Amino acid sequence: MRKYIFLTFQLVALLGVTVATNSQHNNDGLDGTTYDYIIVGSGPAGLVLANRLTENRRTTVLVIERGYFDDKPEAYIPYYAQGVDFTQTISPRSAPILKLNNSTRSDTVAAVVGGASLIHGLAGIRGTKVDYDAWEKLGNPGWGWKGILLYFKKSLSFTPPRPETIRRWNITWDPSVYGKGPLQLHISDFQYPGVVTFWDAIRNQPGSTVGLDINAGEGPGGYWTITTIDARNQTRYTARSAYYDPVHKTRPNLKLVTGQTATKILFSRSKPLTANGIQIVSRLDKRTRNVYAKKEVVLSAGAVMTPHLLQVSGIGPASVLKAAGSRYCNLNSAQSFPNPDSLANNATLYAESCAEYLANKTGPISTVNGNTFISYSPPQVLGSNVTAQAVASRLLAQNPTHFLPSSYSKNTAMLKGFLAQRAILVTRFTSNTSFFTASPFRGNGFSPSPPLKSLSRGEITLNLTHPSALPVVQYNTFQNPIDEENVVAIVRRSRRFWQSPQMDPLGPIVELSPGPQFQTNEEILGELRRNELLFWPSLAHPSGTCAMMPQKLGGCVDSKLRVYEVKGLRVVDASIIPLIIGTSLQPTVYAIAEKAADIIKQG
Repeated sequence: MRKYIFLTFQLVALLGVTVATNSQHNNDGLDGTTYDYIIVGSGPAGLVLANRLTENRRTTVLVIERGYFDDKPEAYIPYYAQGVDFTQTISPRSAPILKLNNSTRSDTVAAVVGGASLIHGLAGIRGTKVDYDAWEKLGNPGWGWKGILLYFKKSLSFTPPRPETIRRWNITWDPSVYGKGPLQLHISDFQYPGVVTFWDAIRNQPGSTVGLDINAGEGPGGYWTITTIDARNQTRYTARSAYYDPVHKTRPNLKLVTGQTATKILFSRSKPLTANGIQIVSRLDKRTRNVYAKKEVVLSAGAVMTPHLLQVSGIGPASVLKAAGSRYCNLNSAQSFPNPDSLANNATLYAESCAEYLANKTGPISTVNGNTFISYSPPQVLGSNVTAQAVASRLLAQNPTHFLPSSYSKNTAMLKGFLAQRAILVTRFTSNTSFFTASPFRGNGFSPSPPLKSLSRGEITLNLTHPSALPVVQYNTFQNPIDEENVVAIVRRSRRFWQSPQMDPLGPIVELSPGPQFQTNEEILGELRRNELLFWPSLAHPSGTCAMMPQKLGGCVDSKLRVYEVKGLRVVDASIIPLIIGTSLQPTVYAIAEKAADIIKQG
């Protein structure tokens, strides 16, 4: 233990990470102050907006953050990103999940400056072109692939690995889909040896292709996973690193306050209803304060807390309760050494790896879990185009109200919105253009395979006993029985991959979860329901809770991200996503915020 602590403190002294020095509690003179814009949340969306809006030195912005600054070395060293620092989160509980034996789960909501970019697994990848084109088809002009690609490029820069690494691993990328933005992306020079075997297996999967670059929006296949790592010092790069630390000292028009919980949106007495401020409560002195916005209030609190703040302020619920999917992890074990677990289990190797990182910024500490994954389309998972077409036909034949929350039956607009989503999903089921599931190779045999085209729909609701408390997450996992069938198919597809001859060099493959003893559909599904470690609904990637869709389709915000029927109020975060993409959300949220900043500037 002492060696670990010593090395950790040594790391923070020598990392060379640029971090801002900030007061954790800056309440003085805050009450009653007025700014042009108030932004709730300092994650990827909030800090992008704050940065871009204050490029005009006459524009004043206040950012409200519940959490604090985190300068611990573990927050920036890539190796530690394989776990979540729960001291920097809040955890709303779910309602009992009927199809998961009435168990309850916690969601993971970042509460730290930088938001989820400081606690997520470093994935810097986008969805496919058709994922974003679906947003445009749902009534959002300018939000298709062509419309959002500009903002992906504006938000980030990609630094390739060294030439010898590129040659050794045959790493490919598409320079045309990257820009010169603040967020740093990179593929680590260090790769675990088992990656060779994994790529051999990918190339030999029936119908599998090896793509040039996942961030070019291409369809399923094998890809190198690009990560949010700064190649200059091999550290995690966050929204704070990219958009706040470089500018805050030179922009007196940008103010970020920490330790402040936004409890209510304030409205003027004029009509139409107009947002003009935020009520906040200090975590230090528990005092309530009001801050005011001359132009707009922007909610960037994330897909769980943004709808909660709307509801607790009296907006909703019908206009804000939207879709949230369910995800599943299928775990396999294979022997490949060294692997990420080797550092945790071997003190000598850990010490040597830390020394290498300190000296050269190389080795296993400089990466997270690996940079390789394979993704599958629905026909590839379900077995054939014929089977996929049969599933799509059964989906179309369903009476959707039988498998949706009761709120959909009471709100015809929301039901129409789901039908519009369903029409798009049906086309995805019968094509090879989008991800149905994806499995990263982490070098230690842990390979989550989340379903990415869920049909069940969840809700965020107020705690009826204590409305100001954390919200209740209604996952409604497996409410649609087709989701159950699809998850079983994903398990079987994952088994076929791990049992392929190309994986033999890793040694005997032992399936740990759900376990080889579970063979029938009923047995597999029963174990998934029973074992809480196997199933983490949303996989800490909630979205779609304040969907950007026309009001006639049950949307919460329009294509300019303005909350319907309220002036001066926008939502800019993952909650506006009208149909979930097939990858992690972080790069997409950066792009959403970059686009939102231009929309706001245009008036």
